[in-house]
Amino acid sequence: MRRAARFALPLLSILLSSTLVVAQCNQNCPERRTISVTGTGTAIGDADLAMVRVGYKLYGPDAKSAYATASDTSNAIMQALTTSGIPKNAIESSSQLLQHTQPYDIQQLPMDSEERHRRQFTVTQSWTVRVKPDGASNALNTAIDAGANESGWIEWTLEDPSALEAQASAKAIANARMIAEQIAQRSDVHLGHLVTVNENQSMRPMSGVAGGVMGGMIGMGSGVGGTQPLAINSRRVECTISVYAVFAIE
Repeated sequence: MRRAARFALPLLSILLSSTLVVAQCNQNCPERRTISVTGTGTAIGDADLAMVRVGYKLYGPDAKSAYATASDTSNAIMQALTTSGIPKNAIESSSQLLQHTQPYDIQQLPMDSEERHRRQFTVTQSWTVRVKPDGASNALNTAIDAGANESGWIEWTLEDPSALEAQASAKAIANARMIAEQIAQRSDVHLGHLVTVNENQSMRPMSGVAGGVMGGMIGMGSGVGGTQPLAINSRRVECTISVYAVFAIE
């Protein structure tokens, strides 16, 4: 009985080791006969949606007066935007905050100055306004005229990016197949069907910051009084997809 137990232990170790080898063998093992490559594809289209960020920063000597001033400004901006023809459901609140003014901001003002007294509390509020690209400048101008003194970021994007994504994906897979074909030719084998593919996507405006922003922040006083809109041109959107593709070898 003891002798049988001594033989059983080495046999169990061999079985476990064999299982481990099989488990560690992935698509790169020679037995699988596959070629794994990475490909990229890019598609470019015109933005058909502008996300305009508008907002304000106001001050007050106390919380109540700061909030009252902000309430007037907030409602004036909303009314101006909706009166201009922008649907209310295209205007989304991003943030709103009433707080003690940060010590750093107060310290920039002269001691015992009236301005320091008037800036004890800060109120900020912002919205995202969705408009067609040719309406971005008017939306921005309308908000600023109504008191939006911290505005100007614009994200150029697509309402439905699926068509652009499909173009980029097809180019990425074609690129991966081309690379795999070159490897197969050098290895004197025949490339077969696509086994698996994984995608990573990046959507951004051309020559812009990844993530889709932006124009620039405009800091003005409480409205600029009926000025002409800025000359703003929309940007093209670039979708890049990278794929990790595994092809069979026939």
